[in-house]
Amino acid sequence: MKNNFIIFIHDYSELDMIMPFIDYVITKHNDRVTLYTDYKNIPDAACYHLEYLKTYHKIKLKYFLEEPPFRKHRYILLLHDKIKQFQMKRKKARMKFSYIAYMISLASVIMRRLAENIIEKSIKKYVDKLNDSDMIIMYYSGEASFPGSVVVDFAEKRGIKTIGYFNGIYIYSNLEYTAKKRGGKIGLKTRLLRFIKDRKRVYCAYYLVGRTMKTAFFSSNTAFDFKGMDRLYETVTPRFTRGWIKTFKTYLATTDQFDFGDKKKINVVLFLSRVKQNVIERELVDMFNLLSVINNINFVYKSHPRFNYVIDKGYDASNVNSFQLSDWADVGILFGSSIAIHLLLDNVPIIVPSFVHTNSTILEKHKICITANSLDELTNILTNNTKDDIRKLIDNARVL
Repeated sequence: MKNNFIIFIHDYSELDMIMPFIDYVITKHNDRVTLYTDYKNIPDAACYHLEYLKTYHKIKLKYFLEEPPFRKHRYILLLHDKIKQFQMKRKKARMKFSYIAYMISLASVIMRRLAENIIEKSIKKYVDKLNDSDMIIMYYSGEASFPGSVVVDFAEKRGIKTIGYFNGIYIYSNLEYTAKKRGGKIGLKTRLLRFIKDRKRVYCAYYLVGRTMKTAFFSSNTAFDFKGMDRLYETVTPRFTRGWIKTFKTYLATTDQFDFGDKKKINVVLFLSRVKQNVIERELVDMFNLLSVINNINFVYKSHPRFNYVIDKGYDASNVNSFQLSDWADVGILFGSSIAIHLLLDNVPIIVPSFVHTNSTILEKHKICITANSLDELTNILTNNTKDDIRKLIDNARVL
């Protein structure tokens, strides 16, 4: 009997992580896969992944809320999108509190919630048409927000299996988020907004997690309300295996390759992590300023898909595929990105700027990276060494 997988993604990184699974279940077992996004604008970096799925498996990414059950709500959906955009603009603007601003916020929250309540009925109809044997696979945090939370909630009530997966693995050997738990004394106005806006947090029935995530994530304050560690299944991450990297690189060899800078210089790529993961922003900005003026390197950076750091230093390679960046790079700089595993498999030396954050990583723990404890040390590594010299700073026997 063929399995039927219904997979939800939100961004490039979720697609990047689930790709090997999709490729495997179709190639090896001829299973069925439906791929949805809950977000219309997928970054350009996903184009190669989507083209691969279309070419080899005849799979196209669909926007979930444009499926037939929701077409009768097109005006409600349009209103919902407009409200979301309005709320995001107000949040970014960090408007000062006033009673008028509060009433506008309250009205937008009520209207958005009413729109979602109407759309929920069609989500229930969609879920009711699924088979009991179908499986819903959703990126972690998709089940915490609309429409994923509603999909998971109705699926759980139907007894349909729901599985959560992460858009990366944690390379931290410790992690205490700087983001605080909800708590403490809050005002009546804030409580009212939360009461209207917030839904009961739902979790999937099962989660596939990397080996460090039980301690580094699910025991941290960001998942303080999670119950049931027996629902977590530790597994390898297919995205970071030699087999998948070889498969996808073979495909990418038929496409345009990334090229930037002077070929005589050292190619340096910085992979950013989210600020709330204990990043010291001042040190991060200082590092950007430093890397952008070192003469003997070609410096590019790639933002985290959920962390758009606006800066005018260096070359923004956020829409360049990470496989292509790894091929281009002579050196990778990171302090939290799981792309570290890919770089190690490609024999790209990694520098961890420990001064940029207050976490520790498995790279440092196992001595498979170059640790820079200050800006001066980072400058010295990049200016006083050749490409070959930098490679020799890491013991490859430990990496293997």
